Amino acid sequence: MSSTILNLPLTDDERAILEVYSALKDLCARDLPPYQAANLRDALASVSIVVTGATLDYENLIDHGI
Repeated sequence: MSSTILNLPLTDDERAILEVYSALKDLCARDLPPYQAANLRDALASVSIVVTGATLDYENLIDHGI
């Protein structure tokens, strides 16, 4: 992704946020012990608010089974 959903160019900070968001989604998709899965979902929910608020991406995490 090279731009926000408003078609604005991404800053280096926004790219870093999207990398964290993507990594958390990948981790949440794994078969992890319950305490790890629950805490990663919590972290993903928090980062998702940042991603959506900054118009970097918009998706419903329930669509990913999270």
